[in-house]
Amino acid sequence: MELVFDISQDELPIFLAETDDHLQVLDDGLLQLERNDDDPETMHALFRAAHTFKGMAGMIGHKRLVDLTHTLETVFDGIRKNQLTISTLLIDTCLEAVDALRLLRMEVVENRASAIDIHPILENLRAIITSTDHLNIQSSSTVKRKEESSQASNNQISTSGEIIDIEVSISDQSIASAARAFQVIMALQEMGEISKLDPSMEHIESARPVKILRASIKTNNSVDELSSSLNTISELEKISINGQEINLSMAGNLADNGSEKKDQAPPPSIKPAAPASSPEKKPESGSIDKTIRTSVERLDNLMNLVGELITDRNRLNQIRTTLELTYKNNEKISNLSETITHIARITDQLQEEVMRIRMVPVANVFNKFPRLVRDLSQKTGKEIQLDIFGQDTEMDRSVIEHINDPLIHLIRNAIDHGIETPETRIKSGKNPRGTITLTARHEQGRIILTVEDDGKGINTQKLRQTAIQRGIVSEQEAAAMSEEKSIDLIFMSGLTTAEKVTDISGRGVGMDIVRNNIERINGTIIVESIRGKGSKFQIVLPLTLAIVPTLLVKVENMSLAIPMVMVLETQRVSQSDVQTINGKPVTILRNHVLPLVKLSEIFNIRRSNQNQKNGYMVVVGNSKTQVGLLVDTLIGEEEVVVKSLGVLIGEIPGISSAAILGDGQVALILDVQGIFKLTGAY
Repeated sequence: MELVFDISQDELPIFLAETDDHLQVLDDGLLQLERNDDDPETMHALFRAAHTFKGMAGMIGHKRLVDLTHTLETVFDGIRKNQLTISTLLIDTCLEAVDALRLLRMEVVENRASAIDIHPILENLRAIITSTDHLNIQSSSTVKRKEESSQASNNQISTSGEIIDIEVSISDQSIASAARAFQVIMALQEMGEISKLDPSMEHIESARPVKILRASIKTNNSVDELSSSLNTISELEKISINGQEINLSMAGNLADNGSEKKDQAPPPSIKPAAPASSPEKKPESGSIDKTIRTSVERLDNLMNLVGELITDRNRLNQIRTTLELTYKNNEKISNLSETITHIARITDQLQEEVMRIRMVPVANVFNKFPRLVRDLSQKTGKEIQLDIFGQDTEMDRSVIEHINDPLIHLIRNAIDHGIETPETRIKSGKNPRGTITLTARHEQGRIILTVEDDGKGINTQKLRQTAIQRGIVSEQEAAAMSEEKSIDLIFMSGLTTAEKVTDISGRGVGMDIVRNNIERINGTIIVESIRGKGSKFQIVLPLTLAIVPTLLVKVENMSLAIPMVMVLETQRVSQSDVQTINGKPVTILRNHVLPLVKLSEIFNIRRSNQNQKNGYMVVVGNSKTQVGLLVDTLIGEEEVVVKSLGVLIGEIPGISSAAILGDGQVALILDVQGIFKLTGAY
């Protein structure tokens, strides 16, 4: 069935972004409430999120969203007033309601009704509410009755304070001014009893623009407390309390709890309101919202333009070098060189700024996992704690899009295969509660993500036996495998050690997808495991996929680019340094045998000098797998703009993409993981 909502295409992205924020607050808050049920800040945050969500749903005319958020709001209000007891049943029911909110939110995107039936969820929530005889809640309909009759009803907040008049001006730039007005009403409700409201709730819930909101509130709270609460709302141009204007730029000087202490900074200055005949006052600088929302497509276009600038910058640098060698001590060439240097510096700065704009905290992905761990631990009957570190680490948006699925697989794998049941852990002398640790950090121009558990570790013997049974390796190959090679068997498609298939794992898919997805973005995954102690999966990723730092090399006349994230070192080699083992070239590097790969043979490059004796070796890989790539010439490091090979060329083993160099030549960007597979390095 097609649905129609009162929302424009310009307003839709803002609605979706804000509802996403509120859904995340609800998810995080409920999990936090389950761990720490006496945290008042969490209780208030949950109530505010549900209340604001309800207002936004009401403004676009989404009745089912309003009904569900209103009932959730009632539950949260009961919790914060100590009228409801927090239990596993309550948390489970509320989380089920949040899941339903996500499905109902998609109706606004698709304009089509979802199949979810919210009536059972509403009944479960109402059953929780009615389990307490004295639960009272102040809803938006209560505000309407207050406005119309100015008489307190039985379910309104009873206060004995003074009447305070408040006037709020909402910015003309606000696309959803009615939503801001609803936030103001919500903040005032928490401070006391609203007796007058202009415009009416009907006007606000119709989503019509609101420029000025006037209200009278009966409260025991001080002016400082009221202004502190209202100052948390964005896009407000002016706040007047009892005819006196609040200086918004001083909002940060207020204490969080609004109480007055001698050692606090002084309260915001209050000055008489301007006469009616005076011109409208411009908003203080502190009240201006310094962030904007923009589309992902615009960021991608901006990055593409910067990429073109980088290509031209590299070309200009080459031209400058040629001219300086040809026309030494020429004043005009010197002036041109200075200009090119300045343009290159500006381009570098522009690239850096665009990269920063595209950076998003990895928390955008990590925040989903506490809920996942909770649900799966309940399903498996295990006690599991998720510890998260480094969630503020920033990654390029293009990279972060690719890591969600691999991380989900790794966490599900840790829960199902890694962490033992409480009974088994107790017998092993462990804490009955298992721990999964998720971390993110920057290291030498790379992003390092780690998923670690304190479970039973990987049973390599069982892995080898299963691989033999599935025909993946022979008995002779399995017997010759090192511990590290045995662990790598988990990435083989179709291999699983699960004794039975569940909806979590056991089908032999997942870990192979993890490695494929990571390698597709020039990343690597390293596994460490100790039997009885646990396992550690470390993912190494580039900072961005659009512009890649590379080492340019040449094999004959072909230019190749090796991603710097994979380069460990370079060495000069001669023909005498190359030996053979089982017919394959190797060399000795610091008393270790290093396999060598002749790129000319891998890519069938015709050699003009078959007896070339000297060249270079580029050592690539990670701490577990290393290979030396034999090349003729090292050109140097250069940032290149990644260009897709396109559907006509398709995928080429060992080649990930291409780049246009400063001299106009095309350099192929190597897929180091693909070269490993071609040569049997792993």
